[in-house]
Amino acid sequence: MATIKDVAKLAGVSVATVSRVLNDYDNVRGETVQAVKKAIKELDYHPNFLGRTLRRLETTKILVVVPTISNQFYSRVVKGIQTAALAEGYHAMIAITNSDPVVEKEFIDMAKRKLVDGTIFLHTTMDAGKLSKFAASYPAVSSCELVPEADISTVSIDNFQAALDAVRFLIEQGHQRIAFVCAGELYHSSQLREKGYRAALEEAGLPFRPELIFNEGFTFNAGRRAAKRLLELPELPDAVFATSDSAAIGVISELSNHGLHVCEDISVMGFDNNQIAEYYLPSLTTVSQPQFDIGHKACELLIKKIRDLACENECILLPHKLEYRNSVKKRRVL
Repeated sequence: MATIKDVAKLAGVSVATVSRVLNDYDNVRGETVQAVKKAIKELDYHPNFLGRTLRRLETTKILVVVPTISNQFYSRVVKGIQTAALAEGYHAMIAITNSDPVVEKEFIDMAKRKLVDGTIFLHTTMDAGKLSKFAASYPAVSSCELVPEADISTVSIDNFQAALDAVRFLIEQGHQRIAFVCAGELYHSSQLREKGYRAALEEAGLPFRPELIFNEGFTFNAGRRAAKRLLELPELPDAVFATSDSAAIGVISELSNHGLHVCEDISVMGFDNNQIAEYYLPSLTTVSQPQFDIGHKACELLIKKIRDLACENECILLPHKLEYRNSVKKRRVL
């Protein structure tokens, strides 16, 4: 196994120069850097990063806290994080909590023990006070599922406006009785989307009907449960707006099991624009979130915090858009 001394000998430089190249110091001539890198490649040398970590008090690792990896939405966000991290010499570590505060605390303790350089929360069980206190002492960013009033850098979309735009579109197609499948108080994004749903109804002069709110969750099975309840109503809604694609597809599946044809008998619209939305039959009209960009930007903000914890917090809202596919009926005359 090659050593740093072997690299120095082959490159014709000192061990200290090799170390400076490995640690990205800028006081090394370009031709020297190239000679060292060539020697490293020829010898297949792998530096001792544990020693580097101890010397520089950094790990080049970031922690990504997610509630689950079964949701395709989070996998795309993580891909964005990983791409940005690798470009800056960091590696992303995934921490799956299943929304369990005990499990989450174990991962947070890793950050407090400086076993990672920073943390990105795609969801957290901490309240605003605890999250703010953590972010004041350790580099951290919150994205996707935000905590209201927390003092921390954030990246998300405008969930209220996205839902408002979605329900406006359904209303424009002539739909008046619009059911809403949501996740209740568990996720702040769902609360904002419900506010957008209500605002669109009010704007159009349509009544809010509590019996058309199905607080079941974001998953496929949540959508199926909502559809079963929906089928028990005296009158079928014109459309269903779900706060995730998974739930929307669960609704479509259950309605199909009962002989209903989406886009003919009822419209269904989702949220997220996961890959399955495009390929499901019928293809799903949905709100598209820039999932990769959310992760990429969150990682960029985190690296800023790693380099300067005292830098000002940033709250970024990325643009959403509607994807028009085949699960919503075409316009009809009211």
